[in-house]
Amino acid sequence: MHIAFFGSSLVSAYWNGAATYYRGLLEALARRGHEVHFYEPDAYDRQNHRDIEDPPWAAVHVYEANEAAAAAMLKDASRADLIVKASGVGVLDEFLEAGILSLRRPGCVLAYWDVDAPATLERLQSHPSDLFAPLVPHYDIVFTYGGGPKVVAGYAQLGALICHPIYNAVDPRTHFPVAALPEFKSDLCLLANRLPDREARVEEFFFSVARRLPHQSFRLGGNGWHDLPMPKNVASMGHVYSSEHNVFNASARAVLNVHRDSMVRFGYSPATRLFEAAGAAACLVTDAWEGIESFFEPGREVLVAANGDEVGEHLARLTPAEARAMGRRARRRALSEHTYDQRALEVEEALGVRSHRRLSVRTIVPLPSPPQKTRALTFAILGLSLRSSWGNGHATTYRALAKGLSERGHRVVFYERNVPWYDAHVDGARTSAELRLYDRPEELVQRWGDEISTADVVVMGSYVPDGAALIDHFNGCVEGVFAFYDIDTPVTLRAIGRGQCPYLRSDQVPWFDLYLSFSGGDVLDTLETRYGAKRPRALYCAVDPDHCRPVDVEDTWDLSYMGTFSADRQPGLHELLIVPATQLADRAFMVAGPQYPEMLRWPRNVSRVEHVAPPSHAAFYCASRFTLNLTRQAMRDFGFSPSVRLFEAAACGVPLISDTWRGLDVIFEPGKEIFLARNARDVIELLHDLPDADRLCVGAAARAKVLASHTAAARAAELLGYVSECQPSRMRGQARRRARG
Repeated sequence: MHIAFFGSSLVSAYWNGAATYYRGLLEALARRGHEVHFYEPDAYDRQNHRDIEDPPWAAVHVYEANEAAAAAMLKDASRADLIVKASGVGVLDEFLEAGILSLRRPGCVLAYWDVDAPATLERLQSHPSDLFAPLVPHYDIVFTYGGGPKVVAGYAQLGALICHPIYNAVDPRTHFPVAALPEFKSDLCLLANRLPDREARVEEFFFSVARRLPHQSFRLGGNGWHDLPMPKNVASMGHVYSSEHNVFNASARAVLNVHRDSMVRFGYSPATRLFEAAGAAACLVTDAWEGIESFFEPGREVLVAANGDEVGEHLARLTPAEARAMGRRARRRALSEHTYDQRALEVEEALGVRSHRRLSVRTIVPLPSPPQKTRALTFAILGLSLRSSWGNGHATTYRALAKGLSERGHRVVFYERNVPWYDAHVDGARTSAELRLYDRPEELVQRWGDEISTADVVVMGSYVPDGAALIDHFNGCVEGVFAFYDIDTPVTLRAIGRGQCPYLRSDQVPWFDLYLSFSGGDVLDTLETRYGAKRPRALYCAVDPDHCRPVDVEDTWDLSYMGTFSADRQPGLHELLIVPATQLADRAFMVAGPQYPEMLRWPRNVSRVEHVAPPSHAAFYCASRFTLNLTRQAMRDFGFSPSVRLFEAAACGVPLISDTWRGLDVIFEPGKEIFLARNARDVIELLHDLPDADRLCVGAAARAKVLASHTAAARAAELLGYVSECQPSRMRGQARRRARG
């Protein structure tokens, strides 16, 4: 896709906070094969304050700030497939907003990208004669970098065909932890340009705190503050170049974020600085605004303050150790859910881009496949099973991940131990990976040892038979990134703590360049601090939306459950399904899954099936008014452990009833995207009293969340981002190859 983007500046962040957003998002789109052209005016002395040269992934067109030069740029951009006018270019905005609409042609999508939507909407409400208002319905799509439901509703009232928020994020390639420098050290730092609708809030949340805490140090970065009297313990630095943002954030005990007035009123507007600081593993303190919990967990990943007094209280209690721990958690959350690679996927989803070949907003037109700009990688995955999901949740996860990687041009080879129980239940004949079956570990090493060792990324999975012995062998010869993918992290940690884990020993954990975990939250801290994991990263399970989607089938059951028998899950199944079935004899229930003891006695209105093959999962879920999610006890104890069934059912648009566990509200919003049940009474009330309209609304909201954040494509992008962090480790493999001659 050829993208023409008219914005304030890509190469200079001088009086231009949107630069980081433009760079992160557009580079991520370029990495996905799209051709990016950025058009910016020579204005506000930005070209004399460049902080990057023209990037290799975009063509930058700088034009004089007059209509003739801007018209020439519009003509140059007219051949693009997607033409974007961003808000706040600063000069000739009205000329460009109307001029871009004149470029309409078949197959070309015209977009308005509002990097300050709350201010725009308030301006239009205050000035009904504003020239931009009548243009809104003529754009094919409006993107915003914040604002949430209020912004979407505001643009809908203006007649926007589509309004889609694409939030700020972090680029781990440019924002990462660095060593603190003495000249940047402080107890609290703030990076913010002086703006009229933020100055009073900076006074409340920053300057007033500095006056009350004269023995603590404060550091201020940003333009426009030079003529303002400041407390003696505030050091003002003026403009801080992008290359210094990491050390600016990493050198403070805590980093303050202060929003503009309009962004607080609208909510759901996380600033660029928030994600930059998280990327540097800095301890974040933010002013309070609606929606913060959708991005970071208050009290655990970010400190939230309603006023200056609360900022001071946070500083008084915050120890350096606690600040570092909170910063690490914020970074892991950002890398897990808020990278520009993920935002690029959201842009493609909104535009209807599929495999870089199709674009559809008003019409669907074919586009040429762009050249692959990133080197194709080979992933060697040693996992439990790819070909059979019988009795395990590994196969669907590996299939989805392999598909996501393959769609990006990467090669996936999967090595699976040939065991009779999976051989008898093959249900994954069509996959995106090359499958290698072996009978014994010795056969694997003999036949494919060299192939595995020379792969770009080698992934060892949990529950692999003789996994610990295979790790011993490959640790000495893997030339690329060596990763462990733990699909059973809480179970693994308990087993290795007892010395009874056949697929991983505690001493092997530090050997891996990357430890991928199905569980997030505190378990990542445990992996790092107790077991020495180098890069523990959450890589949750995911869903393939091509396989799990709404299908038209009759409602057969009021409540269904799909899951292999587990003794520690059985009490939950009894309380949340069996008891309701007993009390609601006129309702129909279903339990699907293998290995349930024959001695179990089911109520007459509970149907049973031993196994549902993945191609039939969508029909199974969609035949239920509700479906139940149950979590194993170990996963509940650790929290932040969503199951693949959770995402599958949500992708089908089927309303979920789930047991409760810490971190679930990070995945789905209770009451809006999922129903929680603590006992049989909660389930009975939902089945008996909830109107169908409310039930279906929750199912639709959950599906939207999954498609935005929990698809195979999103997980593949996350994995590639994590792998990019490990690239320096390849030097070790190159040295080994040279040593072997």
